[in-house]
Amino acid sequence: MQKSKIILKLFSKISAAVILLLSSVSISLGTVKANDTTPKELTQVISNVELLDASDTKQNVDSEGDYNLRTGTAYKLRVPFDLKKYNENLNNGDYFTFDIPEPMTVYSDTQPLVDPNTNIEIGTAVVTSNGINKGGKVTVTLKNLDKYLEKTGGDKVKDVSGNFSASFRFTEDQNKTPIIFNSTAMQQEVRHTYNTKTTTGPKIGTENYAKAGGQSSRTEWDSPKLAAIGSTSKGDVVSNWRVRVNTEKEDFGENIILHDIIPNDDPSYTPAQYIPESLKIYKADITGGTSAVPADAELMVEGKDYTVAWNENYTSFDVIIKDGKSSYFITYNTTAPNDGTKVANTVALSKADGTKLAQNTSRPGALSMKAEATSLISGTIVASTAYQIKINKTDAFTLAPVSGAVYTVTAVDDPTETTEVTTNEKGFALTKTYDQKWEGKTFKIKEKTAPAGYTLDEKEYTLTLGAAGSTINLKDKPIPAPVNITAKKVVSGREGELPKADEFTFNLYSANNLTTPIATAKTKADGSITFENIEVKGVGVYNYVIKEDTTNAVPGVTFDETAKEVTVKAEFQGTTLKASVTSPEQTFTNTYKAAETKATITATKALNGSTLKDDQFEFELKEGAKVVGTAKNKADGTVTFEDITYTEAGVHTYTLTEKEGTEGGVTYDKTSHEVKVEVTDNGQGKLVVAVTGNNPAFTNTYKAA
Repeated sequence: MQKSKIILKLFSKISAAVILLLSSVSISLGTVKANDTTPKELTQVISNVELLDASDTKQNVDSEGDYNLRTGTAYKLRVPFDLKKYNENLNNGDYFTFDIPEPMTVYSDTQPLVDPNTNIEIGTAVVTSNGINKGGKVTVTLKNLDKYLEKTGGDKVKDVSGNFSASFRFTEDQNKTPIIFNSTAMQQEVRHTYNTKTTTGPKIGTENYAKAGGQSSRTEWDSPKLAAIGSTSKGDVVSNWRVRVNTEKEDFGENIILHDIIPNDDPSYTPAQYIPESLKIYKADITGGTSAVPADAELMVEGKDYTVAWNENYTSFDVIIKDGKSSYFITYNTTAPNDGTKVANTVALSKADGTKLAQNTSRPGALSMKAEATSLISGTIVASTAYQIKINKTDAFTLAPVSGAVYTVTAVDDPTETTEVTTNEKGFALTKTYDQKWEGKTFKIKEKTAPAGYTLDEKEYTLTLGAAGSTINLKDKPIPAPVNITAKKVVSGREGELPKADEFTFNLYSANNLTTPIATAKTKADGSITFENIEVKGVGVYNYVIKEDTTNAVPGVTFDETAKEVTVKAEFQGTTLKASVTSPEQTFTNTYKAAETKATITATKALNGSTLKDDQFEFELKEGAKVVGTAKNKADGTVTFEDITYTEAGVHTYTLTEKEGTEGGVTYDKTSHEVKVEVTDNGQGKLVVAVTGNNPAFTNTYKAA
């Protein structure tokens, strides 16, 4: 029994509770009237009990109406409540209780319920376990309502509603076990039927990677990188995500690529962005059950152990990990709506050669993995959408809320049932509250007027109205601002120091992704480089990098391999987005030097009256007064000077003469011959020589004394 209590205590932290105060709270102003402030029990305030998994995703029954779970795995009961029957009659200390029957094992917890707008704790939810397989109880108690009213300037609170949750597990297998919720807080009895099984047996396949998470948590965050592109950049709620990579330490080679993406094109999920500063990669020994950073994990260093490339609005990224033989645990956060809507995240893994890896070797066709969750934590205040349609409008690029979008909402079965709504400063639009008869009916949603600076969405959407309300997530594409990004090219060592047209190629990158270029441009003959009509899609500061493409060598040219940074600022001028380059124009300087060349100068020698011998006579080559070479003849009459090396273009004029010797009986040839060497640059990185007057003839005469 003592061991069971310890287990319950260890798991007590995973239960949760939520109390929600409508954003449309109606507060009566005027004189505060005296009420009976004795704490009272609130009854008949709960109408339903929902089942969630550990990621806060709602679970559905099978064809027989049963819930099928795993024995020993933690789940949650989410219980919505509505205190409207107590409007203007709520006081500090008022409470209600919810009983959780046997044989559920409940995890104890106490959690403050905080209004995020005022940061006032307005209630407490206490989850109490009765022991292993003994059920438990939840008590929700209101508090600090006077402080809340003082801060908001009202005197009474109306329309309090929301939900709480309690975590539990079954320790033994269940077979159609009925669980009946019928405490005094219930409006009517709610019945669940549970089947659970213990999962055992040998491991199936090898896990190459896995993703989990999505649960919301109250965490203060501030992202300069999101701020730079005009996105929402601060908050106090995030969605937490976790990824296991190469659990079994398979040898995937070097530079494995983890690709992660938020499915923002799916309107069933709330748009979100990565908080890029939150990304952390750990080298760690992990298993298929690892769900948190191991205590002995080693934090990897970006730039040394891995590189990361983000897309332009932080909705996808690629991580390239150098060592593909180790296992890794990756954590990061995304922005979170915290309004009960669904969020999702997809991950895939591939080798450096592009080979995609299955999530598990037992399922070779599963080349990616999606995790999803309900974004909702305790203490969140949201608007009630019971029998209402909620439109969540965001900027397609920054994902920031968009106000001023006008939509028509029309019932498919009755076109006369139509209404217009306009998104507010939070990007939300709520229809009227429909009668219950409209539950399950389909409505058409069409944008009528796009906000200034946005393109009208011509698509018509459909949505089924649910009892708890229905939310659709829609985006408008901003009308982009075009901007030309320019640079200059100098070719040092070339005449005019200018490039040829289309001679050099340059790539433009986002500073956050130096892998995939945004645009490509070539040099013009005047040295200009222009990336034309680069689209900037939102207010903010954008950082780019220009790099010269050095893939193909240019003869004689040494490339400038420096990465040049460019900054662009975008802001609205009236209702039009304008963008301009705010950094100085960058210059790339290449060096041109043609490869050296050589010239061989020769002559011929004849000796009349005698036989010529090796090295018998000596010859001299001068450029002006400078002797640049000497040579002696061979017995066959050839005279060859050592090669002369030329490193630049020019004209060289030489005089070639025979040095007069002292050999008896010989009359020396005193002729001076001119040899001209013209060195030219062929423009292809080579020096070319043309020799005129080469190989002159010298004739000596021998006569015996």
